[in-house]
Amino acid sequence: NGARLHQKVFEPRFLYWADRLGYLVWGEFGSWGLDVRRPEALGRFTTEWMEVLGRDYNHPSLVGWCPFNETGPGRGQNPETLRTVYRLTKMFDATRPVIDTSGYTHVATDVYDAHDYDQNPETFAERHRPFAEGKPPFRNYPDNDAPYLGQPYFISEYGGIWWKPGQRETDSAWGYGGREGRPKNEEEFLNRYRGLTEVLLRHPRMCGFCYTQLYDVEQEVNGLYTYDRQAKFDPEKIRAVNSQRAAIEENKEAESGL
Repeated sequence: NGARLHQKVFEPRFLYWADRLGYLVWGEFGSWGLDVRRPEALGRFTTEWMEVLGRDYNHPSLVGWCPFNETGPGRGQNPETLRTVYRLTKMFDATRPVIDTSGYTHVATDVYDAHDYDQNPETFAERHRPFAEGKPPFRNYPDNDAPYLGQPYFISEYGGIWWKPGQRETDSAWGYGGREGRPKNEEEFLNRYRGLTEVLLRHPRMCGFCYTQLYDVEQEVNGLYTYDRQAKFDPEKIRAVNSQRAAIEENKEAESGL
């Protein structure tokens, strides 16, 4: 019951209502396109990031911090920058977990995550089966990643299924699946959504997941709602999928004897 506040700093009014409604969120920052190899860029980034931490620290709905997104090979990543910002964040707020960068290549992180946009529930399940069997989890760039050390693990981006019936050929807005792999009708969309989500729900070691995305944005039409917040699908059908009991919940209860 929550969301990644993705790649922007949300206004305090949003966090106020998240507090009131019990909507759990991750605090993020607009880091896309930032070349942190440049000293002046790093200085400006850390100054603004610390201002965000100070402003939002007291919101109980905020359960973790994630200053970067999808940094990795060819994207201007400097491992020491990620490590430095991770440590600064932990020094400021030792009460919350910190993800150094969402997806791609980790350097130092309290929670290990990955992004996986496979559109086929069967191959999606195969990719994550080894982790269920006690082996290391799926990683986006295993040759560049810090080793997995047993942290809580989740898929922080998945799905992203295109849905905009009647989209013109000239319309650049997109979603995952490509022109050939797009759902042909609402039933096909919901079957794919259910299939992908149930893979994660039934995984005994998956501590959470985050679907891409709640609503359409300027250049992407993979939301469950339109840009103006109109439901694309019957919300009860989405709720029926998401409200299923997760395997990791059942395992924890069994371990505690409840």
